[in-house]
Amino acid sequence: MSAGIGAEDDANTQPFNERTLELEEIGPDTYLSVDLWQPKGNRGVFGGQVIGQALSAAGKTVPSPFRCNSLHCYFLAAGKGTDMIAYEVRRVREGASYCTRLVVAKQTGRVIFIATVSFQRAEASALVHQYQMPQVPAPDQVISREEHMRRQQRRLDAVDEDKIAEFSVLPVESRAIPVARDQRGLPINAIWLRAKGDMSVLGHLHHQCMLAYASDFALISTALRPFEVDRRESRYKVSMLVSLDHTIWFHEPFRADEWLLYVMESPRVASGRGLAVGRIYNRDGVLVASTAQEGVVRGTDEGPDHRTLEFRNSVAFAGRSEAKL
Repeated sequence: MSAGIGAEDDANTQPFNERTLELEEIGPDTYLSVDLWQPKGNRGVFGGQVIGQALSAAGKTVPSPFRCNSLHCYFLAAGKGTDMIAYEVRRVREGASYCTRLVVAKQTGRVIFIATVSFQRAEASALVHQYQMPQVPAPDQVISREEHMRRQQRRLDAVDEDKIAEFSVLPVESRAIPVARDQRGLPINAIWLRAKGDMSVLGHLHHQCMLAYASDFALISTALRPFEVDRRESRYKVSMLVSLDHTIWFHEPFRADEWLLYVMESPRVASGRGLAVGRIYNRDGVLVASTAQEGVVRGTDEGPDHRTLEFRNSVAFAGRSEAKL
């Protein structure tokens, strides 16, 4: 693999672009987006932006001692990049430790997205555990998302510099972590990601919204890894890959403008749907958030014999003779 970007070029001191998540208040607990991005070739706006804006809208109705601990979203229809989205927030519950909001996103009067968002008052816990952060190359040792896209497209003789340029101006940057040769074709993926620009003066909700935005990158596409559709010799062709839902659990505070490791895997693809789950760590190895997403995954198998691909789970459980109730 060629050299990465290098630590000397890894500063993140440029001004942060808040427009991606910016909302205009247009009524009681009702907010309107001012910016939407519809990626080239996509049937609708980027789902991560809708998630981040919905969380921002919900957070505007919650008192400061509370922080988002989870949100559960459903994409009901594709949003258009030409019409702004209105987010209506309903105050479902006000509790001493938790409060809940329902966000309904509408475009030209049509409901396209809903989310339930839970907020928790911070509390200490004597019971703590987490999955260990995997050992991977540092962000300055791996290539950028744009260079990774370019290399994938070259393998298919279909380099699209316009699409690559489109991603280069996004408010989040990522670095592709290569998979070992003996791991190719496994339903796993990992990237480093961070918001572009200094977010030190912004509150924690804004950091959560930016991570919500970024968490939609690469997650459901992990479900395609076993089919190696980015290789010319693949027997599989994908006809649709669209998100159905998205869930995030926030475990610990973090900085979205600092490098975060996003580790993803897909336990199942079947019935025209795929499931992917993710874990997000800070540089100190703390698991700060977890994600899950289901999407429409449709395609064809052009091989001579259809087969189900199966993979061994790395967790080893006790045998029957060892098991005790």
